[in-house]
Amino acid sequence: MRLRAVAVPGLDPDLRYDITVDGGVFAAIEPVADGVPGDGAAELWPGYVEAHGHLALAPNFDDSVDDPRIVALQYLYHGVTHVLDLFGFPLVAADWAAGAAASAVPYPQLLHCGYAATSPRDAAGRTGHGVEFPAPVFMLGAAGDAAPVLRANRERGASFLKLMFTDGTEQPDTEVRFSKLSATVLADVAAACAAAGVPAILDCNTRAEVLQAYAAGFRLFAHAVRDVELSGVDWDGLAGARFVSTLSGLRPMAMSRGGFEAEYGREGFAQTQDPANLAFVATVTEPFGIRYGVQDSRTAALEVMRRNSLAALRRGQLLVGTDCGNTGAFHGYSLLGELDLLSGSIVDDELRLALRRAATYGNRAHFDELAGRTGEPVAVGAPATFNLLAPVSKGDPLSDLPQWTVIDGVGVDRAALAAEIAALRASGTKGKVSL
Repeated sequence: MRLRAVAVPGLDPDLRYDITVDGGVFAAIEPVADGVPGDGAAELWPGYVEAHGHLALAPNFDDSVDDPRIVALQYLYHGVTHVLDLFGFPLVAADWAAGAAASAVPYPQLLHCGYAATSPRDAAGRTGHGVEFPAPVFMLGAAGDAAPVLRANRERGASFLKLMFTDGTEQPDTEVRFSKLSATVLADVAAACAAAGVPAILDCNTRAEVLQAYAAGFRLFAHAVRDVELSGVDWDGLAGARFVSTLSGLRPMAMSRGGFEAEYGREGFAQTQDPANLAFVATVTEPFGIRYGVQDSRTAALEVMRRNSLAALRRGQLLVGTDCGNTGAFHGYSLLGELDLLSGSIVDDELRLALRRAATYGNRAHFDELAGRTGEPVAVGAPATFNLLAPVSKGDPLSDLPQWTVIDGVGVDRAALAAEIAALRASGTKGKVSL
């Protein structure tokens, strides 16, 4: 495979390169004289990385879980080549492995945490966040509980720990929904993870939760803060912390029927997702947030999350992820939509370029850190896994599909992927699995 005169902004935005792929790796990356900056040449970027997904949760409005074979193809269709599953993967691990072994196209690389850890029931009868999902979680009730949890997850092939440390509030003075780990247990988990060399990613919703966890030594947060906009002083005190955006996972709660239809009208939805979702949203008469009495708080939380995510982006502290698996947040498709939700009306090409870099190079560095490896994703000898994208300066939506996706040197044929997904949905299982 040979690519001629493509831009590689991660190497030098002012040059064009001839690239040779052989044996599944970059065999040569050679600067050439052809082309000048701004000439509209396709840009080569590392594959998109989903920084917060859940393969074992049900994104569909009928509460069904797609076959992992479909999920893998959904990711590839949208140029997502690496996925972090932030709990539940053991429930679908066997099906994922079987699909990967039979696939003509390499599946996305995947890291997971085994099962998440949460707090037990409190005196008010509230349970820890996570037990409401169809994926088992470990309970941490006392100092010393973290060690067996880490051991069990390691036996399941986990690369990190997912810790549910949130009481579920999203705006000041809103209802507390979950129990939360005590300060003693939180400190014990931090010490156990440090001793074992295991990274921990925390579910935190509020500023107070993040500051407490940061003081205990945690640096990776699965969501952007959603109760208040962080101040400059706050950011100064959060050096080295990283936050996953996850607007896509919360937004469906506040969307109208027209919003759903516009959101799911981009190229790629009909080709990869269950069409029953479109039939369902056509029946929506009022947002779920209104139905459940949380429209105002969820709408406010989304805007606060967006502002905090952009502040993190400007500081190089943003990871791009969707919380896909939540209802209405779809694998692969939602990651490209997340880029639009974050960029919104921003016309600053430099900030839009920084967002693309975060979703590719930044997310990939995070993935590799959790995998315990280092290396540049676009370099001679590295696996040839990349997307060809339209230049940011053209002003096109960042959610446009890649012009081409290659994973481990194998080009992705989107039409073939869509046909395979359709065949799985037409099978006896209708492309669904039971957990």
